[in-house]
Amino acid sequence: MRAGWLATVSRIDWPTTPMTSVTVANIAAQKAEFTAILDSVKAANMNAVFFQVRPETDAFYNSAYEPWSAHLGGTRGTYPGYDPLAFAIEESHKRGIELHAWLNPYRYETSAGKYTGLPGDYKTAHPEWILDYAKYTNGTKTTDGITILDPGNPAVRKLIKNVIGDILSKYDLDGIIFDDYFYAYAGTSPTLDSYSQGMYKPGSMTLSNWRRDNVNKMVAEVYDTIQAVKPHVIFGVSPFGIWTTQTAVATARGLTLPSGITGSDMYEQIYCDPVAWLQQGKVDYISPQLYWTTTSTGQDYKKLCPWWSDVANKYNKYFYSSMSLTALASTYNAPKYSPAVFRSDIPADLPELKLYTRNGGLPTGLTQTEQRIAAATAYADSEVGLEIDWNRNSTKNAAPGNVFYSIKNLQTKGNFTRYLREQRFTSPALTPAINWKSHVTLTAPSNVIINGNTLNWDFSQPNVRFVIYAIPNAQVGNSSAFATVTNIIGISYTNEFDLTKYISKFTTHKFAVAALDRYGNEFTPAYSTYTDINKFMNDDVHISINNGSICVNFSGKAVIELFTISGTLLHTQISAEEYSRKLAHGAYLLRINGKTHKIII
Repeated sequence: MRAGWLATVSRIDWPTTPMTSVTVANIAAQKAEFTAILDSVKAANMNAVFFQVRPETDAFYNSAYEPWSAHLGGTRGTYPGYDPLAFAIEESHKRGIELHAWLNPYRYETSAGKYTGLPGDYKTAHPEWILDYAKYTNGTKTTDGITILDPGNPAVRKLIKNVIGDILSKYDLDGIIFDDYFYAYAGTSPTLDSYSQGMYKPGSMTLSNWRRDNVNKMVAEVYDTIQAVKPHVIFGVSPFGIWTTQTAVATARGLTLPSGITGSDMYEQIYCDPVAWLQQGKVDYISPQLYWTTTSTGQDYKKLCPWWSDVANKYNKYFYSSMSLTALASTYNAPKYSPAVFRSDIPADLPELKLYTRNGGLPTGLTQTEQRIAAATAYADSEVGLEIDWNRNSTKNAAPGNVFYSIKNLQTKGNFTRYLREQRFTSPALTPAINWKSHVTLTAPSNVIINGNTLNWDFSQPNVRFVIYAIPNAQVGNSSAFATVTNIIGISYTNEFDLTKYISKFTTHKFAVAALDRYGNEFTPAYSTYTDINKFMNDDVHISINNGSICVNFSGKAVIELFTISGTLLHTQISAEEYSRKLAHGAYLLRINGKTHKIII
């Protein structure tokens, strides 16, 4: 998993163009900014985006329950003139990138009272749903704070389930991800949720256990909703990077805490228990926020990373580390790859070095997550590379993962994108398969052909992706060629793939396609078997290729000349009505009465 958090709260990452008025120009600008981010993701050989679509019980999509988000840059509840999530999915899938919807399950307002009287005003409509962390004197707010949906109210869990079911029913998502906002980081007083305690808390449960159970129930019900609506959509949660500091809690679960780790106890402070979600099988993966470096003394990445990996593996789930890029000072200046080494297509106008002004210069401040990591000592690309190495070396189930916070750093931190593609993500990669869920066996694609510079194939089963390979001629027929990541050239959500950037491989490689189900399971590949060049047909000449032989039919006599792709003459013949020849795999030029055609075998 190679993903990035795309934050929309306060327009941290996107959109920098505010929709203060819904105009064609503003819509185009927001779309252009988003595709520039996706181009950077693809250029870094990453494969997923975690797009924040519900930052404050609002929506960056067509929600049946909640209003359009004010973080689009306009007024809460105002339609932005297009559907950002539908656009994001379409553009991501065009590039073979997974799109995971990032939702904040509980956060209602980052500042208490800012949505009073506006669409989606839960505080007025359902005051019993809201926990308000601000301080008030005689009804006047004296100290600001956030407001959240009360995790202890069953109606809140029902709302969250409905929101998830709604978004799944409308959009072709690859995943759902929650971040670390449960009960507030500021701490929840024993009386703040007194309404729900009085209504729903069993007398036999401690307050802490009840609050954790509320969160656990929500996570479980969301997971069950996904399985009922679209089970191929993977579900993950990104908790704080330290589970607990209580040895007794870990011992009760049969776990040993990593040595020398100090910090906040989120098991008790925000009532977050990711080990319970793993034990109960209610997540597909966890992505703990390990926003510390390998040189940190109290929160050593080299200890936390393998510990979390071991815990996830214990329960047969995946661990994808969330990693901070906030303090990254990209200094990469190594030589680019030689032309002999494959790298994915890089857009000519990639904005990775362009100057970026956060939120168009608007002083929106930092989120709590950014505040926690903003004071980190600056580090270079090599530190991120070392953390990636630890992720890979620590995995016990061949499913390493990296999730960068936040995605804007692909554009703002100099040559970091280039560092990734040249030093750590040197080839595309498939996201790890969720292979423990029930799935059907897919057949191999058929009629895999090259039409000009487009690879096409037939496949009748629905809801499938495809992985495209360029197999070196020497490896053709060797099944191990499909276990080599360097042979992957892309992912397609349709039955075609553009080969324009890979013309140089036509003579040295053979292309193949394998079905990839939405769980990530890969099935039997099929090589391109012939080239359909009926577009070269006319009233006088018909060219066909089958089983490695070229056959030309024509009226009368013709001068036939066969060349290598570089122009070396291989064969010439004056023929009557038909010309045929067996050829090795590769690309050729065929000249018929002075008219030249490119032929791929």
